[in-house]
Amino acid sequence: MNTVEKIVESYYRLCRKCFTISDLKVLKGNNRQLDLLAISIKPKKCYHVEVSVTHRKNWCPTPEILIENFEKKFFGVPPVRDGAKTDFSTGKNYKTSIDNTYSSVGINPDTIRRVWVCWIVNGAERLQPILKDYCTKKGIRRSHLEVLSLRDEIIPELLNTVSTTNYDDDILRTLSLLEQHRKQRE
Repeated sequence: MNTVEKIVESYYRLCRKCFTISDLKVLKGNNRQLDLLAISIKPKKCYHVEVSVTHRKNWCPTPEILIENFEKKFFGVPPVRDGAKTDFSTGKNYKTSIDNTYSSVGINPDTIRRVWVCWIVNGAERLQPILKDYCTKKGIRRSHLEVLSLRDEIIPELLNTVSTTNYDDDILRTLSLLEQHRKQRE
């Protein structure tokens, strides 16, 4: 798990009060894994979270790129690649493997909420209608597909949640120190 995935895992654990499973290998998935599964007991919600963050604004995804990413990471569609033995050229799809991975930990694939975390979305003003259309085409509820901004949503809420507790978790301790620095410098 990389640093940003640890921040997102902390967010789901502390802010959304979820139990988490990170870096879960997809059953019968060729070098595939789920970044994070998060499970909230009350209310009962299960999340499949994928994290792809760069803080360079010109590299942040557009709504169209997000759709391509959703297809690959949430629905097992391989990216277009040349070559006779690629997953794309052989027509391989990992949707069943992803669904079986959800089921293996007690999550109903029909109720999973899919979340993409990025720094920001380039063209965010176009995002909502594109997501609505995509959900209609995929036959999933709009409330079961979410895009979160690490910059605008996750980090601020996490900073607001961490206290001065001497966390053993390096990520939480660092965030706690940064938040105390900000407060004491104001």
